[in-house]
Amino acid sequence: MNIKFLTIFALLIFSNLIAQNKVDWGTKFDVDTKNEQDMQLVMKDNYNYYLASVVNHDGMLAQNQVIIRKFDQRNQLVNTFSQNFPLTDMFTLHFYKGSFQVGDNKFVVFTHSYSNKTKKAQLDKIVFDKTSGTFTTTTIFDYPILSLSKSGDIFIMRSENNKYIGIVFQKYSSKKEPEESDCLVLDGTTLNEVWKKTISFPAESNTNERVLTNSGKFAFVRTVKEVGSNNVLSMVDAIGIENKDFGAVIKLQKPIAISIGNQDYLIAFNYPAKGIRRGDYGYLMLYDIQLSKILQNNDIEGFNSIKDISEVVFRNITIQNNEIQLFADCKYRSGTMPDPAFPNTSFTVPVYRFGHSSIIILGMDGKFKKKIDLVTSETNVYNDSFGILKNRGDYFINLGYKGSFFKLNTPNLDTRETKISLDYNSEFRDYQYGEYINQLFSYFPDRNTMLFAKRFPDNKMIFVSYNEIKL
Repeated sequence: MNIKFLTIFALLIFSNLIAQNKVDWGTKFDVDTKNEQDMQLVMKDNYNYYLASVVNHDGMLAQNQVIIRKFDQRNQLVNTFSQNFPLTDMFTLHFYKGSFQVGDNKFVVFTHSYSNKTKKAQLDKIVFDKTSGTFTTTTIFDYPILSLSKSGDIFIMRSENNKYIGIVFQKYSSKKEPEESDCLVLDGTTLNEVWKKTISFPAESNTNERVLTNSGKFAFVRTVKEVGSNNVLSMVDAIGIENKDFGAVIKLQKPIAISIGNQDYLIAFNYPAKGIRRGDYGYLMLYDIQLSKILQNNDIEGFNSIKDISEVVFRNITIQNNEIQLFADCKYRSGTMPDPAFPNTSFTVPVYRFGHSSIIILGMDGKFKKKIDLVTSETNVYNDSFGILKNRGDYFINLGYKGSFFKLNTPNLDTRETKISLDYNSEFRDYQYGEYINQLFSYFPDRNTMLFAKRFPDNKMIFVSYNEIKL
């Protein structure tokens, strides 16, 4: 009996050692957790991966730059590349407008700069090429401005299929003047120009939302005074403008464009423009752009009951198994905090969090089928309330140490299978505590490796790999 016990004990110790060897912690590295924003894992291959971020801070201690960190297979920081935004004089204001991976080897950042001194503004693209380890900055266009408040605005977006990048420069105009915009579509894998056109809408109207479809067209959702100030749709391509009607007196909230087969559709929360308004997120529609018709406008419960909700973000949209599957994350105001720009004063700024996540499933005709709550904890806006990975038709959800990394069981997606329990209080002191960043993770199928990121209160971050993980 003693020999059997010792044998089992030895096997348990050996198994534990093997399990420990399956986890590769990198070395902590410095990160400005206060100012670095929009962190993304990009340009991944079997040898290296890159962490991209942007700092956009004007004022006396101005810092406006792109930061690219390179890591190896063992999660060690190999190199750090940085590039300042164009126009570094103290009279210029800078605005980060968005960033995307381009092909396998490049990453692009778009910046919009205003100079009150020269009365000039410009849009630039900053492209990092991992092959050469260099940045290239190019001005897409520049234009004169009357003042900072009368300078127009830039909107950058990407199609849901990642095939196109859209740029809209809406020029300044008064309410009594026509609204004019320069539209530019770039190839999403080369950044080459696909088409561009200047368009104009009549006075007494204004654009609320701009979306780029998978076919490379812009969908302008506009408010028109002549039709009672409800929303109408204008589709814009290289040929011109095609005006459409929604066929209902509604107003849309941040529509998204999807494709079913070769046809483009819009999905959007909406509310009645007239009558009793129960909130901004009471209905969810599927709109057929070709037919100019709302196929379904579903009464959706739950979102309007969230106190101080400001936005519903779709983290993933997939069409499979004859369903439209939408993963929703809610941004809401959770309170206020002292304004860091005015210390030692009574000025405050709002504090926002993410939470109340769910899966919304629609039929192919847009009809509501069900809503599944994802049990998540509320997080600050630095951290999505969940991360999502789609692999061979299956969904995997990352909740960090608060809920581990698990698979949603098909076909109902309402039960889960835990794949990895991420460690919070590691036995190694250097890795204890901190916060897993839910959206910063990746899977390397050739190595059967899962990668996760963790940040700490002392402005440090670390990457950790869980090996021999088969999804």
